[in-house]
Amino acid sequence: MVGSLSLNEIAWKRTIIFLFLIIIPNFLVMQVQLVGPVNDMVGLGTALDLVIILPLALYFFGFKKRVSWVVLCAFVFWGLLLANWIIPDEADAYLSYFNRSVIVIEAGVIVLELVLFVAIVKRIPLLLKNYKNEKNMHYHFLLSFSAAIQSTFSFKNERLNKFQFTLRILATDIAAIYYSLFSWRKSVPVIEKGKGNTFTFHKNGSYQGVFFMIVHAMIIEIVAVHVIVSNFSYNAAWILTGLDIYTLLFIISDYQAIRLSPVILDSKGIHFQKGIRQYGFVPWEQVNGVNENTKTPKEVDQDRQAIALALHGLEKEPIPYVIKLKEPLEIQQIFGFKKIIESIYLKMDEPHKFNETVHSYLKDINFND
Repeated sequence: MVGSLSLNEIAWKRTIIFLFLIIIPNFLVMQVQLVGPVNDMVGLGTALDLVIILPLALYFFGFKKRVSWVVLCAFVFWGLLLANWIIPDEADAYLSYFNRSVIVIEAGVIVLELVLFVAIVKRIPLLLKNYKNEKNMHYHFLLSFSAAIQSTFSFKNERLNKFQFTLRILATDIAAIYYSLFSWRKSVPVIEKGKGNTFTFHKNGSYQGVFFMIVHAMIIEIVAVHVIVSNFSYNAAWILTGLDIYTLLFIISDYQAIRLSPVILDSKGIHFQKGIRQYGFVPWEQVNGVNENTKTPKEVDQDRQAIALALHGLEKEPIPYVIKLKEPLEIQQIFGFKKIIESIYLKMDEPHKFNETVHSYLKDINFND
């Protein structure tokens, strides 16, 4: 669920300072009992620090720009788990109130989701109809489904239209479940000859090996963390295990989506879906040209007005080509977020063929003009 965040967006110095200032003193007071025996009131202070103060500090000051409130909710959950671990039994009388409060908040979120689910169910037939229409214009699931959501759930009231963001988050969750559990018998889409070209960007390189390494490490971590945390809190262990399994599903679904969603070039433009992280469509009229990329991988990462259709192993490799756009273009990202881009960096499995195909489409467009 943090896939849309970049490590470069984290204000590391401020984050580390807050973690040290809040966690270490509370650990010394609670576990080491540096200032003497603790009681319920001292435990209450630690709970406030870890469940409220620390999450708010990290949310407002731990990032270089404002991030989703979902991140704040995640911080609160982690703070609650940390509080259950740090605060000893003799000082946890008030901790139960925090645990119940989080349960109440979670119940409220579930009720809201149920209400939204009922509203969605009523429009499912229209959504499916619009999705079929969008599939004729777009090749990838996320772009087609997001466009169908926008056309199905557009309201005259602008405030109601804000729920489209929630529905785009739902689209990411649906994609994660679909790709991780139900897509293993699917094959890469085949485009009829003369109607388009497909290009993959995950076969060459060591990304596949990194993926299997991460999955293997995650499985071991899930089991180990569950066993360790269950010694302190049985409920916290299962909450943490649930979050880890959810993260594992996202990792698997992202790889499956990459494998089943090649970049497609047709007479209309460039259709792309990078796993479940980013997706969009670039019409040829918006493309200024494709050139050799002279930037280093680090410089590419620092380009905030661009995305990279490239996958790396443990070490980042140079990206050979970059497409410059005539004007800024909006693309979709994980959990419904949007991004304005001016460039697309590309590292395809067949770079020269891809470059030639782009030039041929651009030549046809210019000739017709």
